[in-house]
Amino acid sequence: MEKRDILSISEKLILAAYDLEESGRRPFSAEDLVVSAWRKFPDAFGLAGYRDNDGRLSYPDSNRVFAEIMGSKPIRKQGLLTKVGIKMYQLTEAGREHARLLSSRMSEASIEKAALSRDIKQELKRLFTSKALEKIKNNRLADLTFYDACAFWGISPRSSAIELEGRIANFKKITEVARKVVQKSLATFEHGGYTFGSQDLDALLEVHEKLLQRFQEEIQIIKKRTDERL
Repeated sequence: MEKRDILSISEKLILAAYDLEESGRRPFSAEDLVVSAWRKFPDAFGLAGYRDNDGRLSYPDSNRVFAEIMGSKPIRKQGLLTKVGIKMYQLTEAGREHARLLSSRMSEASIEKAALSRDIKQELKRLFTSKALEKIKNNRLADLTFYDACAFWGISPRSSAIELEGRIANFKKITEVARKVVQKSLATFEHGGYTFGSQDLDALLEVHEKLLQRFQEEIQIIKKRTDERL
């Protein structure tokens, strides 16, 4: 059995999206992803019943891809893919890291495990310099606003339920990856001329939990926005 055969459908779709971004297409359209997925994994994303002389499925099955984006358990809820416009998408920081590790596994290439990718470092730097973290560290809880919370998670007050869920999942995956790297290397990593370690990651998780508690009503309003389109 080939290694690509043991990948899940969502993993195959993440790799197809990664190929698009590596070729300079960030963001990419839903149609771009349909074609990329079919070209990379025709048996998984090809239209059944239409094969060429070599037995390869000749046309992409857009519904197969759209189901992974918009179905009951879309990969966007996993924090791996995010919508950035009408029918426009891109991988999250966690999505790119996941694709990078999958690509390494597929090619049996060695990958530096004790290092964070550039995307994750940039996202961590954004979190470490957030107003929400600054206010909580300085005991200014009364000054916290829902806009601070939205900025921390990377959403807006008008975001949908799936956007909120995806960004929170992305946050959790990023901190998990950073935690493993810090623990394995017993080192700290620079951000803006400073360093951060396990205690700083604990601080981010504390901010996350306090924001969830403080803005429960606003979060519930967002969770009711379940109408989604491509």
